[in-house]
Amino acid sequence: MCQGSQAECERTREAASPHRQRFRASASAGVMSFFTAAYRRLSALDLDEIFSYQTTKEVRMIDFRLGMVCNCIRLIVLVYVVGYVFIYKQGYTEEEKSVGHALVDVNGSTYSMLGDKATPWDAIDAVVPALEDGAAFIATTIAVTAGQTIQNATDLNLPCSVATAKAECPAMPPLDYGICGGTHCKNWAWSPSYSETDTANTTVNELVHADRFGVWLRASIQFPSLDAGRIFSTMDVGAPTPYNGGGAPGAAQTASSATSATIGSGGTPAPDYYTVGELLSLAGTSYETVKRTGCTLSVNFLWKCFVDSTAACYPSIQVSRMDLNERRRGFSYQYAHYYRPVAKKDGGTETRDLYTVHGIRLLVSSRGEGRQTSISAIMLQISSAIALLWLSGYAADFLMLHVLPEKKHYRTYKQERTPDFSDLRNKIAEVEGERKKLRDRKNRFAAKLDES
Repeated sequence: MCQGSQAECERTREAASPHRQRFRASASAGVMSFFTAAYRRLSALDLDEIFSYQTTKEVRMIDFRLGMVCNCIRLIVLVYVVGYVFIYKQGYTEEEKSVGHALVDVNGSTYSMLGDKATPWDAIDAVVPALEDGAAFIATTIAVTAGQTIQNATDLNLPCSVATAKAECPAMPPLDYGICGGTHCKNWAWSPSYSETDTANTTVNELVHADRFGVWLRASIQFPSLDAGRIFSTMDVGAPTPYNGGGAPGAAQTASSATSATIGSGGTPAPDYYTVGELLSLAGTSYETVKRTGCTLSVNFLWKCFVDSTAACYPSIQVSRMDLNERRRGFSYQYAHYYRPVAKKDGGTETRDLYTVHGIRLLVSSRGEGRQTSISAIMLQISSAIALLWLSGYAADFLMLHVLPEKKHYRTYKQERTPDFSDLRNKIAEVEGERKKLRDRKNRFAAKLDES
């Protein structure tokens, strides 16, 4: 703010106004020059240079050997990708492996003979337990040791002699004290003990024609990551399809070995009803061989389904024997029924009947793989094929530059040598330095002439 008189303030404003006008003029001129320079630079840009297209320069080598190598490798790559990956391995699909559920129904009846007395056995008696998840057990021999009580008695499974009792009879108090009771060791246990040779206390029931029991097998599977709403199943069939010794439709064996066989190809429904004898035959054994010891069979439903196909999918059935170890062949288990013949208050002793059962153990499973056409899988295989095609050019270049007798001539066309631009820059700098020195000499000489 001006502090003097009004006249002095007016003179001060008039003196300062030309300076303000010059500052404003110079500022506007600077802005205009900036925009003018920017416009000139943008106008000088060459759009053809900015948006130019770069491509690879190719040299055509006239030599059938190089062409044969390159084309043969390309053909091998195409056959591998199209024939093996796409067609044989179905590389155009997405795969999921899954495990399903299985049901086993056993029916039938048989009998056993004790002397001249026949005892009937139906599926309720011979199949114990009656219901299992994905498994079943069919008894072939049932030994019953009735009336066992807890007492200090000889164990028929531990033979001994008085002279060697300490070595042959275990000493594990309070049950065993290492005492030999004549021909067998004595212990505190359930007696009489089970022994098939003790016909006085153990009754052995051999089921006649237990191989005629029928087994109805059903299964289902789902591939939730491919299609969570679709279930492939054989559980909704109204009636079983008997195997009939291989004479039923779809009963052809597609694979077999000494201990296994596969029924069905997946295109048509495979039989789902087998007798025990037929399952044993498919596993490479017979009922007469295993009826005294039992065995373990594996029955697998194998699925191969296209989830996005409207056609039905049927499993193949693989039957194989699992107890192949000679030391542990067979299958058996024991269970007991407990009771008191007389009430405890009347002096009744706890008693049990021991059942030792040998039979055929069936383990049934459902597993398989589902496939679905996938764009991502197709793109992955195409990308792999393009990458593998590069091998053809690399092999031809290696042959051309390092193997063929004409490799030196081919190298002159394949490889182009440029000047050493680093040396050229050094020479230019050296020339500029010499020129600067020469100018300095001329200036010093002209200065001396002016002084003189």
